[in-house]
Amino acid sequence: MFDTLSNDTLRAAHDAARLLYANHQALRLDPAIKLDTLAGDICVELENRGDPVAPAAGETAPPG
Repeated sequence: MFDTLSNDTLRAAHDAARLLYANHQALRLDPAIKLDTLAGDICVELENRGDPVAPAAGETAPPG
């Protein structure tokens, strides 16, 4: 799913997914949207590439 994306693009997508997930209720998004799954998938892809994401402020580990 992420094969054609660079690490920088994946990091931007991960940050966007993390922000959307954190603000899911405030944005009144449909609960069926699985943003936590997207963020987790992106984390795994970056880890597989040897370039893991750093935890967000206040987190002890990346989501996923």
